[in-house]
Amino acid sequence: MSLKMRPNMPPFVTNENGHIPMTDIAANWLVIVTREALERVASPPDASLERLLAYADTFGEVATYKLEHGRAGEEETIWVQSADVVEWRSTQSM
Repeated sequence: MSLKMRPNMPPFVTNENGHIPMTDIAANWLVIVTREALERVASPPDASLERLLAYADTFGEVATYKLEHGRAGEEETIWVQSADVVEWRSTQSM
């Protein structure tokens, strides 16, 4: 299972956090990316909409990883924090 961006529902930034509407086979999800995760995913640190769009697929993979490990939030939300990005990256080199 993998989360995909929902068609006709673009990512957006609100209250310093990125929001990516996503879906899997069973449900619609809102992936909320913290400002710190946006800044940490690449250098130099940046929490802009452009960064969110450029790394939306990466954040979707991190959210899928969290979902697969039973770490989704309530009401179909998945928060992606900087520590989640670091943890996910550590699994990618295996």
